[in-house]
Amino acid sequence: MKKLIVANTLSQLIGRAISALTTLVVTVFIARNFGADGYGDFVKITTYTAFFYLIADFGMNAIFLQYEESKHWASLVALRLLVGSSLILLSLIILAFLPGTRNQGYTPVVKIGILLFCPTILFQSMIITANAVFQKHLQYTFAAWAIFFGSLATIISIFFATSSLMGVGIVAFGSLVTAVFSLWFAAQILGRLPFVPSTASMKKLFVSSVPLGVILLFSLVYFRADSVIITLTRPTAEVGVYGLAYKVFEVILVFPTFFMNAVYPIMLHKKNIENILRNSFLFLLITSFISLVALWFLSPLLVFIKSDFVASVGALRVLTLGLPFFFVTSATMWGLIAMKKQKILVSIYGISMAINLIGNIVLIPTHGFMAAAWMTVVGEGVVLFLSSIVLLKTLNNNKEYLKFSIFNF
Repeated sequence: MKKLIVANTLSQLIGRAISALTTLVVTVFIARNFGADGYGDFVKITTYTAFFYLIADFGMNAIFLQYEESKHWASLVALRLLVGSSLILLSLIILAFLPGTRNQGYTPVVKIGILLFCPTILFQSMIITANAVFQKHLQYTFAAWAIFFGSLATIISIFFATSSLMGVGIVAFGSLVTAVFSLWFAAQILGRLPFVPSTASMKKLFVSSVPLGVILLFSLVYFRADSVIITLTRPTAEVGVYGLAYKVFEVILVFPTFFMNAVYPIMLHKKNIENILRNSFLFLLITSFISLVALWFLSPLLVFIKSDFVASVGALRVLTLGLPFFFVTSATMWGLIAMKKQKILVSIYGISMAINLIGNIVLIPTHGFMAAAWMTVVGEGVVLFLSSIVLLKTLNNNKEYLKFSIFNF
């Protein structure tokens, strides 16, 4: 079990490292060549589209893993195709009503960029779908290879970009390459599994995923609303400054996600998950503090990209303070999902979203991106506090609770 967790966590980290390197190359290229304004436009475009990535996920993979693969795989693919296509249409409809002038908000250039980039919603839907197969079979090596080929296509092409808008199109092309290879690798694992989608199966997957989908929507708001509010109320350069800090922060956050991706399928097949949760909690807590110290001292390196981003250092350091919250929350959240307590998580994330959204609306217009950074930390702290209470209460109803007691850590 330990070997499986380590191997699949490492495979995901390798894939993410490749993706992060690609993101770094794209970020540095656009920031250095087109400045804070050009990079700000790039952030607006990609951030807007990323809103719909989480909706495309909708928690269906976690539910799919609980069911028999042969009966639901085709339905999962069909459902994601339907949802992904619908989200592209929805993104364009919303885009038509978003405010902006020639210099602020969703400018004409930004809207053209979003039009070019919105097909990645469907590409991302297919990548997520293929990952369900990799997770179920604990073969994340294939996901890493798919990311490698997509990243290679992006890096080779990005140096031909003559504008931030062209850079957006190149990143979209790389996403398409990743999606094609992901589906191909998934097909190799599944073999000649009949592809016969079922309306009843699609409905079952969707309805069962609704609580997790709502959680993801709440997470989407409190993770991304700050960028939208900065876009609408602050200069474009601030969007670029905060966007760069947050991009680096997101790279670190993938570790607890990847770790729990490998742990979750194992938890589903264990009657007593207390020991797994305890060990996961301790491991994530320790690695979060190591990451915090490392990122705190390395954050000044952002200035070497360009002097425009000196303010990104302070924003990144504030975000870094929230790493222990984000790391440990991965364990509490997936532990509750494994115990089928996702409906309670809806309330927890709803409360956090409300606190985060109100704080951002009140503080960002006057205090700028630093307020956004602090509200991100506060929001995740609320999630950890509430989810820990629910988790311990749930385990307290289990006869094995004493084995998990926090005093035994």
